[in-house]
Amino acid sequence: MNPPAAAPLTIDTSPGQLESTVRVTGFLVIDTSPQLRRCLLQFIERRVSPALVIDLSCVSYLDTSAVATLVEAARAGRAHAVRLRVIGLAAGPRMLAQVTEMDRIFLTLGSAVEFA
Repeated sequence: MNPPAAAPLTIDTSPGQLESTVRVTGFLVIDTSPQLRRCLLQFIERRVSPALVIDLSCVSYLDTSAVATLVEAARAGRAHAVRLRVIGLAAGPRMLAQVTEMDRIFLTLGSAVEFA
């Protein structure tokens, strides 16, 4: 399945003292991943909470730029002592994350990926 060129992406945030959540909906691709990158780096650099959950359960498609954005966020999280946890990866997005060994990269950086 190929996503539309400019598929919409919705990002909802829930800041918390111990854990913040970023819920992503839509297609996470080269056209939309910069939007997620800005949001994640803002949470991480401001150290809003010591843990950041990235909920991708409503992401129906992602590409390698999305994986790169998530890995960059995990690296930034490590540098700022913020632990990231990606949840909700299912179907196609899960397959790409597994093929790229995103979970192993995250573990190395002190973060985690949970497959649905």
